[in-house]
Amino acid sequence: MKAPDIMPLWKDNVPYPAEDAMRYPEGMTHIIAHDGRTDILPFLHDVTITSFEGALYIAWYNSTDAEICGSSLIRGRRSDDGGKSWSEPFAIVGKIDSAEEHFVPANLFPHGGKLYATITEMTGKNMTSALYIFEKGNGDSWARISQIGHGFICNTAPLKMADGRWISPAWMPMKNSTPAFPAVLISSGDDITAPWEPVLFYDPLNPRSPRIRCPETTLRIDGSRVLAFVRNDEGPSWVFSSSDFGRKWSVPMHYPMQVGNSKIFAGELQNGARLDSSSSPGGGMGRKYLIYTQNRGYFERSLLVIAICEPGESQYSKVYRIFEGIDAQTGRGSKWFYPCACEQDGFLYVACTLQEPEDFRSAVIAKIPAGAL
Repeated sequence: MKAPDIMPLWKDNVPYPAEDAMRYPEGMTHIIAHDGRTDILPFLHDVTITSFEGALYIAWYNSTDAEICGSSLIRGRRSDDGGKSWSEPFAIVGKIDSAEEHFVPANLFPHGGKLYATITEMTGKNMTSALYIFEKGNGDSWARISQIGHGFICNTAPLKMADGRWISPAWMPMKNSTPAFPAVLISSGDDITAPWEPVLFYDPLNPRSPRIRCPETTLRIDGSRVLAFVRNDEGPSWVFSSSDFGRKWSVPMHYPMQVGNSKIFAGELQNGARLDSSSSPGGGMGRKYLIYTQNRGYFERSLLVIAICEPGESQYSKVYRIFEGIDAQTGRGSKWFYPCACEQDGFLYVACTLQEPEDFRSAVIAKIPAGAL
């Protein structure tokens, strides 16, 4: 494969800032939403967060041993006061004594006055079997209501497009001789419970196609245009572009930002508007942002940052620190990674995984005034 082109996603004539020039947003507070030091389950990862009916909901997956070893289940918590206090953990799916099935990961999203989650089932690490839609019932009860795909992993929630369809970033782990590859899943309409159509970015069996070990993907929507940011563990991150609501995709490209090898999260800041993604497709006048681990070397995940565009612009031009090293507010820290974000009541809530030197893992949140970015 020839050297990839560069997509100009960083603003022309604006230097990418040095790390010591990246400041923290004014008024940002840090919250430990689920403390792994006090949990009986040692492994926590891939925190998801959303706003629903004025409350914040987070979810993550726990394993009883290491990553997807032993039992793997999805748990969550709710906050009714902007993250000051949290409910006791509740289970969405999975059992602590079942080593035959694993549920990894969850992605929360509201639609039509209900709260949903996409969750992948596995029989072992990367041995994916099905992708399901779960629906929140009364209280903290959840029900599996539909299978929408086979074998795909989704690390960020689906989005509704301007054509009325939903689109979800996805990827397929390596299976026998087939390498891992990124994709999107597209609904047949507004019925999210019917099977979704998979669309691949490229032919993974073509020897000239990129080889991506862990192609976790997030999407940015601008009307009919969709950008897919794909993690890459062996060099700069990839970006793919579609101009027809995700039906056909460009050749793989890089972009000139210092993104490390970890999950990326793209979003659109509405400066305080409370949104239901079922009624507010992407492509509005909000400020686009991208949250990622700053590249400091292979798996050096000690600095989590957010890049943001100015209103009406499509190129990022500012970068703020979110978490770094030992956090002065909480006294905890080391590695901060796998971000997810939502907006509520004038704040952007950025959730991520905290891994400490003793290997304790917690779900943490940065609460950022929208006007500070």
